[in-house]
Amino acid sequence: MNLWVRVRDESAGVYGLRAYGWWVAAGARFRLACEPGVCLSIAEIEPADAVRLASDFAVVLGESEATYGGIDQARLRARSS
Repeated sequence: MNLWVRVRDESAGVYGLRAYGWWVAAGARFRLACEPGVCLSIAEIEPADAVRLASDFAVVLGESEATYGGIDQARLRARSS
């Protein structure tokens, strides 16, 4: 079973998850007319690994939003303090 997760920046998602030890594919070669995303094959994932994947993905998505989303959110918050 494959899972498609939309992301703002495919490269950030792929390389971010690879840094945590997950091997995922950028969605560019799979999509015809949809938003950017990553493709995860999760057919044989164990429940404990699914929890770790979700946690790692949340961290990566947060990092990619801050770094690749066009505005560095951490700097923006620091300036407004």
